[in-house]
Amino acid sequence: MKTSTLIVLVFLIMPALLISPEGYCQTADEYYKSATEKANNYEYDAALADYDKALELNPEMALAYAGRGHLKFWISDFNGAIEDCNKCIELDPGIPLAYSTRGLAKVKLWDNEGAKADFTKAVQLDPENADVYFYRGTVKYETEDYTGAVADFSTVIKMFPDNADAYNSRGLAKNELKDEKGAFEDLSKAIEISPFFPLAYYNRGHVTFFQFNNTKCIDDFTKAIELDPNYIDAYYARGHAKKHRRDYAGAIADFTKIIEIDPMTTTGYGDRASVKYTTKDFAGALADYNKDIEINPEYGEAYNNRGLVKIELKDYKGAIADFTKTIELNPNHDEAHYNRGMAKIESGAKENGCMDLKRSSELGYAKAKEAIAKFCK
Repeated sequence: MKTSTLIVLVFLIMPALLISPEGYCQTADEYYKSATEKANNYEYDAALADYDKALELNPEMALAYAGRGHLKFWISDFNGAIEDCNKCIELDPGIPLAYSTRGLAKVKLWDNEGAKADFTKAVQLDPENADVYFYRGTVKYETEDYTGAVADFSTVIKMFPDNADAYNSRGLAKNELKDEKGAFEDLSKAIEISPFFPLAYYNRGHVTFFQFNNTKCIDDFTKAIELDPNYIDAYYARGHAKKHRRDYAGAIADFTKIIEIDPMTTTGYGDRASVKYTTKDFAGALADYNKDIEINPEYGEAYNNRGLVKIELKDYKGAIADFTKTIELNPNHDEAHYNRGMAKIESGAKENGCMDLKRSSELGYAKAKEAIAKFCK
């Protein structure tokens, strides 16, 4: 979907005047028109200056506040955008651009409910604006109103039957509603309309992945990667699909590619370590978890996983230290209590180990109860 641009809105007011050094009298209307044209040509600084001049000449020009607010949104001044839109609405509550822009800014500031209310007001004022239905549908999706999201994306599709973005988004919402068939059909339609749409292939791959059609999902993730060779999420998803098919070498190759693209990601190291653990390459898994922790020393799960590797390497002292670190970061980590208890028992500290198993059982970890019955009589 094309992002809405600033539109020249023609209106009648008594012109305010500004006399230039050459003696030319430029009106607020002319500055407003000039600002809008410059904004549409991505001359943002010049456009902002002209909006300022228009409002200096005519502080009651609601449309100039709406235009400047829209521009501030595009230069990521979200609070400034909201302030200008508030002023526009105060002066003239009938301008839909002010509500839609304010809604977009609220989304950026994590005020989804406020954004939804603004988009609703915008469609009331301008019911033929497909963009605003799309924005509202996206917010509904993010707030888990999947039925409402489907309705809004359907409205966009009714207005523009060849809108691939709307089919893609509606497909995601249908998938959340467990309508896998409808989701697959919508995502396939998005691809039919736009064959070079990597996100649609990626999303369709997720739908088929959870239907356990790993062959089809791998094809879609691969196509997404062909279209965008640096698509980290697609490598990640394809790596996990390959892991499920026990194509461990292929999974390692995909996780390695993630690391090549972004050496500071924990995703690649952690997931590659998991595959290496599965294939009993404990030394390789240890090296990857070490790197994972180096990058993000506050990620408790990495310590827990590294502890499991150390148990396989008979390094019980190191394993206990790692499980302890996980518990420090998350005192209610039921599995870490269990793992530490088992490591202590393996290293001869049965009494302390049984205390950890008891705590793990209290936290609801099923295996702990079985271990207590076996080791802590």
